[in-house]
Amino acid sequence: MKELAKFAFVVIFAAAGAGPAAAQEQAAPVMPGFQPDPAPIQVAAPVSPVAKAQGAAKSIAGSDWDFLLSASADTDEDVLEMLLEGLEDWVAGNPQEEGAASVQFLKARLRSRLDDHKTALTDLLRLFYEYPGSADEAAAQKLFRETVEKEADKKLKPALLALAVPAAPGNTAARLASMLERASAEAGEFLYAPLLKEYRDFFRRFPDHAGGDVLRMALADLHLKNKEYLAARVAYDRLIAVYPGSAVQPRAKLSLAGVLADNLKEYDRAIAVYLDIVDSYPGISEAWSAYLRLPQLAEKRDKFQLAVETYERIILLYPEKPEAFTSYQAAARVLREDLKKPADAIAALGRLADKYKDARGVDALLLAAEIYRKDLKDPAGEVKTYDRLAAEHPADPQAPRALLTAGEVWEKAKDYDKARVYYETVKEKYPEDMHAKKAQKRLDGLLAR
Repeated sequence: MKELAKFAFVVIFAAAGAGPAAAQEQAAPVMPGFQPDPAPIQVAAPVSPVAKAQGAAKSIAGSDWDFLLSASADTDEDVLEMLLEGLEDWVAGNPQEEGAASVQFLKARLRSRLDDHKTALTDLLRLFYEYPGSADEAAAQKLFRETVEKEADKKLKPALLALAVPAAPGNTAARLASMLERASAEAGEFLYAPLLKEYRDFFRRFPDHAGGDVLRMALADLHLKNKEYLAARVAYDRLIAVYPGSAVQPRAKLSLAGVLADNLKEYDRAIAVYLDIVDSYPGISEAWSAYLRLPQLAEKRDKFQLAVETYERIILLYPEKPEAFTSYQAAARVLREDLKKPADAIAALGRLADKYKDARGVDALLLAAEIYRKDLKDPAGEVKTYDRLAAEHPADPQAPRALLTAGEVWEKAKDYDKARVYYETVKEKYPEDMHAKKAQKRLDGLLAR
């Protein structure tokens, strides 16, 4: 009997939601084998001449409203859920009709009774922004504050209470868009599920809203904040496709690339998006952010030439940023280790030393000398690098060591005359340095030959 009672309730509510005329004209269907009690007498809801003139036949008024209030007092949760479904449908179809604000408030009250507090809060926010100054405002604000105090943590409470401040002037779409953006940014994790429904309702009602691109960005960010990465990817893709000229395109593409790379592991597509950003939006902050991610991803996917080219572009476009220095180093590393181009690696290190006349340049020259020695087996190239180091950085602690090592290279090559010149130079230019004593020992060894 309980299920049959629910069936009868739905039929009655459908008539009520359709308006007073439909409530009189539509007879409830009878289920097979069920003999309903005698139907109550339907009393037509009073409709004023003004309301009739405005086509307000859909408005909930009179006996329809009495029915809704009476039904909302039911203690059966299933009945209340069905009532909520009807209220949702009515508000969705008649958002600007007479009584819509009261229906919205009733929705929130029923949600609270069903312990669906997050949806109740979102319903109340919708009321504040769509119907500012309604007759239910004071009671709705009271319910909002009580629910926040009961359900939100200490950190979130101020943000939620700030959201309930009456909306700024503007049309309905602008006010609701403001509510969605603010709620997503300030309480998006807490109100995630009910906010998604509000977004769907908004886009259905206002498909041509002027700020649709910004709102879709807020929705995509909301998915990302809640770690719904696939939903975020789809939302960013949709924004990029639907609003090609939007000012939020660079940020949307950057966020999309981040989701692809960090969360969905779609590295090749992430690389493609980063490349699109640096090519399409040179000079802006999003391009710089893309440059920071692109070469590492390229290396991860064994796209070593792309990685080197990107490092070189960073050096060219952002020569004064700290990352330019690390790009020189990274380019040399990839050239040497991955592309097996030691000579090109040495050239990159040489350009690094040209730019940075400090310890960074010294280290670059020492590494270049190592590549000459280990990779190219080129003693002359190695010594030439030591010569440059000593000439350009004579006061650096590495200078006497470089000269001593150059002498050892020639000694190993059995060119003792050249070796002797370097050892003598160390003694003369750096007599107090520890390498001077080593140079003297090497000279003593040469004399003993």
